[in-house]
Amino acid sequence: MNVPRLEIYLDQETNLCIGKVEHQNAESRLILDVPLDEIKALDPEVAAHRVGGTVLNIMGLWHKQAFGNWEVPGLAANLQDNDGYVVALGLIDHALAKKTAEHNASIELLLQQAAINCEDTRKYLEDAWPVLRDRLGKT
Repeated sequence: MNVPRLEIYLDQETNLCIGKVEHQNAESRLILDVPLDEIKALDPEVAAHRVGGTVLNIMGLWHKQAFGNWEVPGLAANLQDNDGYVVALGLIDHALAKKTAEHNASIELLLQQAAINCEDTRKYLEDAWPVLRDRLGKT
């Protein structure tokens, strides 16, 4: 089986979780969890596109040779091997929807790591993230 790979599972049937397995025989590391009620509240077609699009875009970033230039619409095309940025954006979307600052430390860490290799992420970290972090801190 190729690595990195994703594991998709339910935790106590309350959250749809996506974990990353980075090495053969390694445990998965949670990268995103979304309350199942939030997904079930969506139109089934919209939910399928969001979950499926997220999975395919992440896998496409990790396994470029297999996916080539194919990209599922929904994420910026310039992410350039920046899966930390993709995960951070997902957490930001989740945090804004839930009006919680619970994930701020994780988001900041992901953005800092992703900014090392990507100028666009560095600009996002410097310009947009402080505004969003403050907004989340006030909710």
